[in-house]
Amino acid sequence: MLKAFRVGRIGATRPVLRSGFVGIRHYSEQHVIHNPEGVEKSQQVDGKIVTRTIPVTVERELPDPFVSQKQNRNYFWTYGIGVTLACVVIFNYEKTRSPIVNSTLYLLRMSDEVTSRLGDNIDFKSSWPWISGTLNTVNGDIDIEFAVKGSIRDGMLKLRASRTSKTQPFDVHEFTLTVDGEVLDLKQSALGEFL
Repeated sequence: MLKAFRVGRIGATRPVLRSGFVGIRHYSEQHVIHNPEGVEKSQQVDGKIVTRTIPVTVERELPDPFVSQKQNRNYFWTYGIGVTLACVVIFNYEKTRSPIVNSTLYLLRMSDEVTSRLGDNIDFKSSWPWISGTLNTVNGDIDIEFAVKGSIRDGMLKLRASRTSKTQPFDVHEFTLTVDGEVLDLKQSALGEFL
């Protein structure tokens, strides 16, 4: 059958090819279904027909897909926690670069009342400052708190303000600096005018 397929003409190969597929399918079904040990293949060697069995099964244990399920779950949680922490750090960094925060630090440095308690070189207390609260100037909502330090001592600054529209100035509700338990009300001073 295969020999006829090789030497036949192009136009004559189609019926031979179809009959060949039918024969192969019948041959495969006959041996694969009824011979669980493998597929018998016969070939002629030196004028003799030699039949050998080709195994169709894998002689080894297949891997269990659920063995590493716990490990994959740990990888997933580690990745999720890492991405969450990275987002938190990025958002906090954006707060430290906000014009509101920078203006607040600048006005603290210009205040004699504040520098008399904190000292000079007023800045964030930590090189990696953490600003807690909400800082959304687009919606007009400011409620932040962060630690500051000077050359003498440290303090905690708290600012709460809001506004109804972008064209209106902020309405300051609370602007205080706590130093060693003493609360300085900065809302009534000129420090609130920058808002």
